[in-house]
Amino acid sequence: MAASLLGMASIPSASHQIPLQELLKVLEGSGLGIRTHGPAPELALLSPSLYDPTAELESLPGGILLGIGLHPADPRTATVVQEAAAAGFAALVVKVVSQDSIDELAAAADRAGIALLVVEDGVSWRQLDGLLESAVGTLAEANSSLVPLGVGDLFALANAIAAMVGGATTIENLQEQILAYSTLPGQPIDEDRRSGILGRQVPYLPENAGQYAAVFRSEGAVHVKGVGEAAMDRLAIAVRAGTQPLGSIWVVDADGAFDAEARRALESAADIAALHMLRARSSYDLARQQRAELLRRLLESDSDSQLVAEQLALGRKGPFAVVAFQTEVVPGSEEIALARVLDLVSTQCESYRQGTQCVMIGTSIYALFTEARLAALPQIGALGRRLIERAAASLRLELRVALGTPVAAVNEISRSKYDADLVLLMLADGGGGAGSAGAGAAGAGAAGAAYASAEEMRSRLTLLEVAALFRSKPRLMSPVAAAMLEHDARSGTDYAKTLRTYLACSCDSAKTAHALSLHQNTLRYRLRRMEEIFGIDPAQADDMLVLWLSLAVQELGGAGPAHILLDHPAG
Repeated sequence: MAASLLGMASIPSASHQIPLQELLKVLEGSGLGIRTHGPAPELALLSPSLYDPTAELESLPGGILLGIGLHPADPRTATVVQEAAAAGFAALVVKVVSQDSIDELAAAADRAGIALLVVEDGVSWRQLDGLLESAVGTLAEANSSLVPLGVGDLFALANAIAAMVGGATTIENLQEQILAYSTLPGQPIDEDRRSGILGRQVPYLPENAGQYAAVFRSEGAVHVKGVGEAAMDRLAIAVRAGTQPLGSIWVVDADGAFDAEARRALESAADIAALHMLRARSSYDLARQQRAELLRRLLESDSDSQLVAEQLALGRKGPFAVVAFQTEVVPGSEEIALARVLDLVSTQCESYRQGTQCVMIGTSIYALFTEARLAALPQIGALGRRLIERAAASLRLELRVALGTPVAAVNEISRSKYDADLVLLMLADGGGGAGSAGAGAAGAGAAGAAYASAEEMRSRLTLLEVAALFRSKPRLMSPVAAAMLEHDARSGTDYAKTLRTYLACSCDSAKTAHALSLHQNTLRYRLRRMEEIFGIDPAQADDMLVLWLSLAVQELGGAGPAHILLDHPAG
């Protein structure tokens, strides 16, 4: 049955070869990795071979050998490494047992001239074999004129699952879009399924987030209770390529009578669905993955920026602007939530302007906009605000968006990202407070704000960088500011905050008293005491400027995580 569901014969011998790194990129997140340090070999577009200890290895130049049953610490395994290399294999796959044994085996593989691949123990050999065959098939198609396996095959698979398990079936991606559904007659369905099929999108219900989280946390099939009187129960399972989630399968359990056999059938079907969904990645997806790697390099460093920009077809002159996106996600569901946000951001940004490119770095998503002229910045800002609204409506996630400083050349793009990261940190930190630098910064960074641009927060960004300079050169700090902060810490007074607010309010006693919730007489008394204790002379403008700057940057330098980024500036 598996063969008929896959619609996939063994991959024929091919004259073309592919780099091993290209295969690993396709299987990123599957638990497969390389441990050797030699030159990456070229792989033949062939199905992987299974190690058989009772038979002699056949010659297979450029092939992959699955070392089933081989223990890395067993001396016999080192012998198999040599035999596989002699037979022309490009790579041998073993399971991780201990770091020490893997390191020793990797050294033996380097000496033999064969790549050693390792896979996590939780990935079954059966699934790995299927994933490798599917990935090689995808790469074979990407390097030929053949059309990759399409979604049409998923409809046949959905019908096969519906027949095996006994209920109407849908196959979904991570964005809860319905990729395929069964059409077998006589199987009961409910209104949720009807509306989902019509819109090719799972209808939103408050219970969705919890249900999907339960499905993706589980290793096997999960029984999901129907919501509402007319809703039917479901049997659901996550579809994964190794450890990488691809989507999910949902089967209507009209009578709530699915047994252990139905669960086993669905779990078996999930492995097959993973192969279909993996192979459905076209050459466009592979090219997009390669662009993402190049974009990461361009955003994180200005070295080789001209060469990278040419590969991305960006040209050498801007203006360019980076927009950063970040969201808070529930622990345990980070990967799914971030994948959905990335899909939303990529779709909207690329629709807004052709040539816009997006990538995820850590838990932040970045979009690089070309032609980011002054007149276009309000439109980019409006797009950021729309994405905040759509993330809240469709994903139930709070999104923070920061527009970096527009830059003129490709070697300055990392600087735009750096500014966007700083703005994100200020948004996450509330961004304002007494002594904020300017009304624009205070307004853009007020608590609860979800969007801001570097231009709106320019004064505060400048002060943050001055704070980093003061931290690196303590001699710049005003001695009076240091004495005042020490006095406040020792005596529990609030002179530093009082003076900082007074100066920020342009020495207006009424405004300062209101900001600090003080009576004006109390404020005047504090100001007199500061002059007496610290020898402050308000008539000395230069001294007061350095004093205010020292107090302001001291507050900024110690507040929130921004100082970590400032200590490692871009450019």
